[in-house]
Order: sequence, then C-alpha cells, then structure tokens
Amino acid sequence: MIHNFDRTDPDDADEYFLDAVRNGAVKTAMTCFDNEAVYIGKDGKPISGMDNIEKVITELCKMKPDIKVYEHQMAPVGNDMMYWLDKWRMTATGPDGKPFEMKGASANMMRRNADGHWLWLVDNPFALPFFDADGKK
Repeated sequence: MIHNFDRTDPDDADEYFLDAVRNGAVKTAMTCFDNEAVYIGKDGKPISGMDNIEKVITELCKMKPDIKVYEHQMAPVGNDMMYWLDKWRMTATGPDGKPFEMKGASANMMRRNADGHWLWLVDNPFALPFFDADGKK
C-alpha cells in the first residue's frame, strides 16, 4: 500500500519512491522521474528515455526489495535542483527465488517540477566505486 508522502520535501520524495519499489508499483515509481531523467546502470552506462528507465525499474520492482537509506546528504543547487548522496542497504529475492543482500551508495540529482514535487533527474544507485578512497573502480 502506498502511503501519503509530501513529495515537495526531498526526503519524502525519496521515501515515496522507495515505498513504490518495495510494493512493486512500477507506474508509481516512474512518476518519481523527470521526463529528461537519466538512470546510471550497474555497468556505469547511462540509460535515458522513460521507456528504457521503466524497463530497469520494472526489474527492480519485481524483486519488491526492501531498500533502506541509512545515511544521506543533500545540497541545494539553485532553487529547483538538489544534489543527493546516500548509502543504502537492500534485501530482496532474486529471480532464482533465493534471498540476497546488496549495499551501495547513490549520487543523484533531483529537480523540482511545476507542482513542487522533487523528481529524479539523474539516478545513480551504483556510485559506490567512485567513493573508493584509493580511486579504483
């Protein structure tokens, strides 16, 4: 069940997205992306176009993952942009039926739309290699 969130607050906008994914609600999760959004895949390559991003989000939603953000920082960029960094932990069930756990870090950009809702403009949930202190990927 999708809860009521205040998407004019960046924290709630993120929780709204996580709740949609957790509940397997692809269409709801897709409302969290700006029309010009880019999703950075696990291989580091950008995925653009709402249809292409929806394919990735559909696969994520199939797992109904429990994603917990346990640390994050935000930095406003002007009035309608937000730089978002976080660390996350995910538990889910893979296509083989076996449970698994992942952890990582995100480096994202959000943009406020005309309704005041914060949307993902750049969603990079696989940024952890870039935070490695020795610079190795």
